[in-house]
Amino acid sequence: MMATSEKDIGPGEARTRQRRRRMFAYYGVSGIVGASLGFGLAMVEQGEGNFIRGDLASLSLDPLAAVIVAIGFAIGLFAIPLWGYTQIDEHQLKQNLIGMAGGCMAVIAGYPIWAVLAMGGFLPLPSAIGVFLLAFATMALTFGVLKLRG
Repeated sequence: MMATSEKDIGPGEARTRQRRRRMFAYYGVSGIVGASLGFGLAMVEQGEGNFIRGDLASLSLDPLAAVIVAIGFAIGLFAIPLWGYTQIDEHQLKQNLIGMAGGCMAVIAGYPIWAVLAMGGFLPLPSAIGVFLLAFATMALTFGVLKLRG
């Protein structure tokens, strides 16, 4: 029988609900930080290049804007994920760390492979966004496989 009120639930279900609320808050804050960074960067970048395509040589930023965006990236891509590790159980932590290791190994092995294939004319030269996407996609794929396997 399902509990219908807060008084009728046990401590395990209350903890699960609390964890779920925290997870949705984490995703919401992460989305807001990411959207703010993307929008803010689009507003302050100057020049003909494109940050996403990696045309950084033809872009410039005001020094204060560069510092603010760099701090935002440090918060969004480093601090928030690290805090997220403290909010999950041991099984999820293990899956996340294996996923992160998969992304790291993809970059360590993928960049030299990509560079050699580019030298041979098979691929374009590696770019920063390409290496980031390689790491991110491999991390997500590794994590997804682990989730499906249980």
